[in-house]
Amino acid sequence: MPNGTGKTTTLNLLRAALSGAASGWDGMEVMQYRKIEGDQSHGNFEVRLKLGLERVTIIMNFDFESSRIYYKTTRGEGQVDGFEPPYEFRRFFSPAFVEAFVFDGELAERLLDEKHLRAEQIVEDLFQIGTLKKLEQKVTEHWDKLTKNSATDQRGLTRRRNKLEKLSKRLESCKAEKGRLELKRDETSNRLKQQNAAYAQELNKEKHRAEELKAREETAMSLKRQVREEALDILDSMRSPNVLSPIFARKLHDLKVGLDRVKLPESAAREFFTELAEEDLCICGRPIDEHIRVAIRSRAEQYLGSDDVTLLNSMKTAIQDAVGNNHESAEEELRSKLQSLGDVMEDKRSARNEVDLLQRAAEQDDPAVREASEEIRRLEATLSSIERSLEKFANGDTSENTHDVNVLLERVQEAEEDVAEITKTMTLKRKRDVLRKILRDAHHSARKGILDEVRDAANQRITELMPHNDIRIMRIEKCLVLDGKEGGSVGENLSVAYAFLASLFNRSEHQLPFIVDSPANPIDLANRSRIGPLIPQLTRQFIAFTISSEREQFVPNLQQACGDEVQFITLFRKVDERLIEDARATPNHAETFDGIVVHGESFFNAFQVQSEETV
Repeated sequence: MPNGTGKTTTLNLLRAALSGAASGWDGMEVMQYRKIEGDQSHGNFEVRLKLGLERVTIIMNFDFESSRIYYKTTRGEGQVDGFEPPYEFRRFFSPAFVEAFVFDGELAERLLDEKHLRAEQIVEDLFQIGTLKKLEQKVTEHWDKLTKNSATDQRGLTRRRNKLEKLSKRLESCKAEKGRLELKRDETSNRLKQQNAAYAQELNKEKHRAEELKAREETAMSLKRQVREEALDILDSMRSPNVLSPIFARKLHDLKVGLDRVKLPESAAREFFTELAEEDLCICGRPIDEHIRVAIRSRAEQYLGSDDVTLLNSMKTAIQDAVGNNHESAEEELRSKLQSLGDVMEDKRSARNEVDLLQRAAEQDDPAVREASEEIRRLEATLSSIERSLEKFANGDTSENTHDVNVLLERVQEAEEDVAEITKTMTLKRKRDVLRKILRDAHHSARKGILDEVRDAANQRITELMPHNDIRIMRIEKCLVLDGKEGGSVGENLSVAYAFLASLFNRSEHQLPFIVDSPANPIDLANRSRIGPLIPQLTRQFIAFTISSEREQFVPNLQQACGDEVQFITLFRKVDERLIEDARATPNHAETFDGIVVHGESFFNAFQVQSEETV
């Protein structure tokens, strides 16, 4: 299909037919599909599918007079109004999931951009991991139903249930607002990182300025590290009280002198006399009778135990080591360190000021640098505002109007226990909580396991497709997160998308078609030869809207991998008389008032329109 023949229009209509999304289009969007040169009041677009063994037809009827689209679905029981595919296939027909198998070259960028297509959601939809979440919700609903009318005090139950409902709504509202702010924070943070990179790139355009700025920044960073090291050393020293003032040093010294004066600790410990009382003879050789034994044990309490002796000896040694003979030396050393820290901090401020002066000078000289700097300041202010807004969700506030999510969660749990208590269902609630935790853990485990397996398989395919490119998928989240980079070239990104989708759909029990606009156009010739053989592993049905520049190295390798199971269709407008004559001379052709369709490999390979890129 040459450019302008309707590739993008057909792709969009396929997405709308398979997802039912057109029922929500506004009038302006509907009217975009009316032929410019025509005055038709109606039109239709029809897709015929085979879902398992069941044939399904989805028809989109365009009413251009009312600017509306009406769906009709034909299936086993006949034709019905509306978008009504078989229930077991509806999970594949959500707008987000349809984009995973009906896509154009932008799919790769969307897979790598969390603001668009959500890669993890595609995985969850395909493997039905979300069923575990639905089960958890069903468990909660079942518990609510059982406890609805089982209380002996109906007014008390109503009051507690109202409190629980109010707290639950507030908790969900705070969670939603917190999630929205966190998403906005992450997006702003990512934009700030990109803007800082752009700012650094603009600064580095002028070589002499870049070198001087780099040297100043390295000096500032070195001084910053020195400030931190000296500050930590001072804090460590200040743990000893004698360092803070000579008064502490003198008092500690007086304590040691006092212990020496009263000859503490004694040379004999309490344990010596306790053990002596157990002997038959005293150390002097006289027998120890019961009366003497009691006296020894009684007087042993006047002596310190061995632990106390050890402690006092340790205290005296520590005091001597810390204080010494000069009570002022430790404080003087601290003052010297503080003076040194002050000097380094001043040097750090001066170095930072020099960096700021160079940056401001660059901003005054170069409008691009100034614009980047202003955008950084704006993003920093926005990020700071978002962070302040997020603080209320974890500030420990226990007031009635708190926004703290953890506090609200505890109150919801308490309210649930109150409801359970009055309805005599505490045991049932505990079972519900255990089952919900099992389902949550199962969802987390299944999701992580599948995402990790798909990632590893995709990375293996990326290695096969691009053995010399250092590009890998680090993890699958809202989007595909690449290891060490935000994205590669257009061709690399498309190859990553193919590798991800191939790994994903090969692990599913269902075979989905792939419908692709320009499947190889951004990919260089060397990698096209690897992409072609990959296609049959992606799906059993692959429909590609291609232009002539994509044939080389792609179509032949694709055909070789598929064998004879390839259909070649050429579609073009009636603008070239020679091509029209050639097409009419071909047996397998059909015409409309403004276009021609030709079936066959020979015409496909020979087809070329001089004024347009073609297939």
